[in-house]
Amino acid sequence: MKALVLSGGSPEADRSVLFRVLEQIADVGITDVGIVLGGAADAVRAAVGDGARFGVGVTYLPRSRRPGPGAAVGTARDWLGDDDFVTHPEDVLVPGGIGEQVEAFRIRRPAAQVVPGPAGVYFFTDAVHRAVDAVQAAAPGGPEITDVLRWLTDQGLEVVSATPAGSGPAPIHP
Repeated sequence: MKALVLSGGSPEADRSVLFRVLEQIADVGITDVGIVLGGAADAVRAAVGDGARFGVGVTYLPRSRRPGPGAAVGTARDWLGDDDFVTHPEDVLVPGGIGEQVEAFRIRRPAAQVVPGPAGVYFFTDAVHRAVDAVQAAAPGGPEITDVLRWLTDQGLEVVSATPAGSGPAPIHP
């Protein structure tokens, strides 16, 4: 499994949350991290380096003109390959980390798993690449994540919400 971290922000932004995100990713055994760079590319590269101090290896990826997880997945497609992956914004922490969500995803392996709330964290299998291609063809402005999730469910693929501890994933319909 890989992690795709979505970086934007300003060069002056506090990188401590990004550092904690990388540590939480390493804590669950994910060591292959792609960082999609936004406007603060030089500051992020300088702060994170090769990722070794966080326990991960980092590959830097250019952001497409359009921000957001749908566009980032398209940008990172070659790097992601056929691997399962999690997308995670640089500036939001999931309380308690993503360990339970990773475990639920690995056990159930839906096409997509959404971490509820404002986190903006999503887990995907390689089925998402077909969805991004289809949505991109229909929306020249770029794929919105809700359209990608809707396409997956329209194809009969499982999309679930990673619900709070103890209640297990629940099916969703975007």
